[in-house]
Amino acid sequence: MTGQPGNPAFVRARIEQGIHTQEEFVEAFERAADDLGIKVTVSVRQVRRWESKRPGWPHPAARTVLQALLRRPVEELGFRRPVRKGVELERDEMSQDGPVKRRDFVTYSLVAAGAAGLPASAGELLAAAGSDPLDELRNVLTGAVACAGEPDSPERLVRAAVAAKRQVQKCGYAGLTTSLPGLLAGLEYRRASSEEQRRIDRVAVDAYHVAASVLLKRGDASSAWIAAERAMAAARRTEEPCAVASAARSLAHAVAAVGHFRQGVAVAVRGADEISGAVARSSPDVVAVFGALLLRGAWAASAANDRDTAEALLDDAERAAGLVEENNRQWTAFGPNNVLLHRVSIALTLGDAGRALSEARRVSVGTLAVAERRAVFWMDVARALHVCGRSEKATAALLAAEREAPEEVRSRTVARELIGDLLMRDRHGHLPALRSLASRARVTV
Repeated sequence: MTGQPGNPAFVRARIEQGIHTQEEFVEAFERAADDLGIKVTVSVRQVRRWESKRPGWPHPAARTVLQALLRRPVEELGFRRPVRKGVELERDEMSQDGPVKRRDFVTYSLVAAGAAGLPASAGELLAAAGSDPLDELRNVLTGAVACAGEPDSPERLVRAAVAAKRQVQKCGYAGLTTSLPGLLAGLEYRRASSEEQRRIDRVAVDAYHVAASVLLKRGDASSAWIAAERAMAAARRTEEPCAVASAARSLAHAVAAVGHFRQGVAVAVRGADEISGAVARSSPDVVAVFGALLLRGAWAASAANDRDTAEALLDDAERAAGLVEENNRQWTAFGPNNVLLHRVSIALTLGDAGRALSEARRVSVGTLAVAERRAVFWMDVARALHVCGRSEKATAALLAAEREAPEEVRSRTVARELIGDLLMRDRHGHLPALRSLASRARVTV
């Protein structure tokens, strides 16, 4: 009989991702590293160590890949961040060679302070204050901790930004919380020629947009606003209308998420107006960003309970969608089905669950190009079904969302709250699939 693994959390996470052997994990790890643009490899021997009782603490590059691949923070994979131990000096070590010199005394005092647990740097102080995986990202955005190291080349920054965009559309939020700080730091402190700087600014628009998206998904709208403002500043420097409109979409979302709904609508509408003159069937990139901005404005209007404005912006977005096929141009996933998806979400926000379900029947889920969009659709359907008292079907919709993007369901507050509400309703345990989902999402009642 095979004994329990030394690090069951790691093994369980590996198997949940469909990786059943250590050899398969090595291959999957290297593919994930390549997708992220990170040069790091792993051996079967190292995987065995990670699955042992003493897995150690992976180095930064490995942590980034592990979190992206297994879709959860490394602290939830059985790893423990090493703690700096205090150093005690024997009294006779201080007094050797006669009287204590001033330099020896100062050195001893600093060591004693370290032994007492005082932080040696701002970074250590912030790390000691808590283990929120978003802290490193916030530190870069606010300048709370100085960034060390030489910046990457523009080519590497471009690859890293593209990888980040792919990850956010796959809902790989855990991996992004560790990879984004380094990318943003490289952009913030980069100094280059004017042409090279313009290229870097284009990357910055995408990178800060991703940062804002991750922060919004994790419920930190205030920090997302900072990231969105950085995206807008970089976009203005490029003087490219599509870049400015893309940043406006992020800013509108962040402003509305803080609670300033009407201002969020205004940001979206103004951004759409700025590029409306270039909207044409022959410019699908412009159409995609224009339409995505209208959808963001419609959502903000619905959050403000402004039904007329929401409907008008949805209708405008639908007309724009008629100029393009379903696509992921400019990372927008904009197209006719994405407009329908927003009709579902906005009906739900306006309190009309019945209409949301009616609109949902018109959505062709399979044509949605992005996993995050498909997962959000099923989440909205689950929420509407829950409002209508149909717990079993709501659970089925949540499971469909989990199949599309596990981390979207297991880590987002809105999903976990819905799971908790369904558990409260199913007190007699008639829905075993719901209990299993709650276990994976670590939701208890």
